[in-house]
Amino acid sequence: MRHKLILAGGGSGNSDYLLPAARKKLEETDCILASPRFAALFPGQKVQPMGKISQLLEQLPERLERERIGIVVSGDPLLYSLCRTIQNRFPELELEIVPGVGSLQLLGAAFGLTMERAAVFSMHGRDCTSGSLAGQAAQHPLTFFFCSAKNGPAELAAAMETYHLSHVTMYVGADLTSPSQVLWQGTPAQWGDRENPSLCVAAIRNPSPGILPGNGLLPDSAFLRNQSPMTKEEIRAVILSKLRLRPDSIVWDIGAGTGSVSVACARFCPFGQVYALEYKAAALEILEQNKALLGAENLTVVPGRAEEQLAALPVPDCVFIGGSGGAMETILQQLRRIPKRIRLVISAVTLETQALLSACLKGMPGLEIIQLTVHYGKTIGSYHVLDGGHPVLLFCCETEGQETKCVQEHFMQ
Repeated sequence: MRHKLILAGGGSGNSDYLLPAARKKLEETDCILASPRFAALFPGQKVQPMGKISQLLEQLPERLERERIGIVVSGDPLLYSLCRTIQNRFPELELEIVPGVGSLQLLGAAFGLTMERAAVFSMHGRDCTSGSLAGQAAQHPLTFFFCSAKNGPAELAAAMETYHLSHVTMYVGADLTSPSQVLWQGTPAQWGDRENPSLCVAAIRNPSPGILPGNGLLPDSAFLRNQSPMTKEEIRAVILSKLRLRPDSIVWDIGAGTGSVSVACARFCPFGQVYALEYKAAALEILEQNKALLGAENLTVVPGRAEEQLAALPVPDCVFIGGSGGAMETILQQLRRIPKRIRLVISAVTLETQALLSACLKGMPGLEIIQLTVHYGKTIGSYHVLDGGHPVLLFCCETEGQETKCVQEHFMQ
């Protein structure tokens, strides 16, 4: 018979913050798996180091056949912890969860920060852009952040300064409930050159949060033109919708031409970054001019052949391909090798490109093929007719790369 797994929150590692219910359940187990800072909470019981998460998960079902196991994680197991990982990996396991006092609760209690309107964001064990951090703080009156030594208050302070959020108040708690506890509050500028504590959480209070405007829809007349191609505004609006942009998205625009899609994406993603790839000299010239004219500060123009430049760019969330210079298959192969799942939208006008994409993208997750034709009213004498352009096919899908599943390691510290 397979035993039920006990997953308990150990709080901060201070015995005063280990709930009696958790202690009682763990006393009924044959073995407790915990990190060293929690082992001392269970004198007289068999406690083993948690070790590597991958090994723990691999051995877990077999061990539960032989013995009753309890796992202790820091804080509350329901918030950026091991619970969801176990549920996703072993949905058949019987799991009993005993909640704990989390570090965000301890930080809120220390500064009187109530949590009913707060957002929660984890910087722990993941790569975060400055824009993603600033975007969270910009939209919410209070945002709590799980931190690490790599991504912590220093990165938060820098992000707030970069994105003109210097008016917010930061709250930092390190080694909470321990004798070495540190509490700090102040403006981003006041954080200065302090180093990140190894065990800490932070919060940012914004007195004037707001929903970020989607201000990317510009008329064609807003752009400077030369002989370089430009995606028409009606087609552009559908492309922007199908890209599923977020305020902090990382976007690649391959074959950017005049830059109408690049600039629009930059305006929709004020806390993200857009990389416009183009190799033709005339297009690069007008692209730079439109970037300056329309104030797209978060747009980076990348000269050169896309297939030669992609490896040096940050991993994207969304990719639009408006032109490939004959390298479509090579570019798609490169995108498929990225381990992260990416939103992909490609426009095709010629029958040759449409046939190629139909073959290359067959079976891709969520594939949609949409035909768009825009007709404009035209006067001929006393009559009015509709004058249309070439039909455009949009191919919209996801790449097959698995979404990065970064197991949160803060419960092991």
